[in-house]
Amino acid sequence: MELNQLTESEVYILIQSLKNFKKKINIDTTMSGRIKRDDLILGVHDGIEYKLHLYRHPLQSDRYSIHLRFTENNHHLIRVDVNNGSHRNPDGKVVKQNHFHIYKYEEGLTRDAYAFPLETKYSDLTSIFDALEQFLKYNNIQTAK
Repeated sequence: MELNQLTESEVYILIQSLKNFKKKINIDTTMSGRIKRDDLILGVHDGIEYKLHLYRHPLQSDRYSIHLRFTENNHHLIRVDVNNGSHRNPDGKVVKQNHFHIYKYEEGLTRDAYAFPLETKYSDLTSIFDALEQFLKYNNIQTAK
């Protein structure tokens, strides 16, 4: 699979495919302060390696993002942005501050150039930890027991 020019159907297959953390993780669940970390994820059936990136603003605990990127090329497969401001898509459409980006190949654009409203995907954005739980489930990422 060519990770630089994925089709829409390949993107959804990758999102739905089973993925595991490469090693057991311990995510600090403090309710305030900066979080900036990367953890490695591995596709169970395809062997694709991903980086799960968590970022929380140091002063605004309700402002955060969660990314799943390919380690091979650093392109986002999917990213969630909460309270990070609105986004203007290449077609001029503005998406409000809580949105997600999903990989879309279009010549001359970054793979995360388009954003979509988040409210249809996540029911609880209270904290980065609530959103992370939903993100892991949506992307079929299993945690080590």
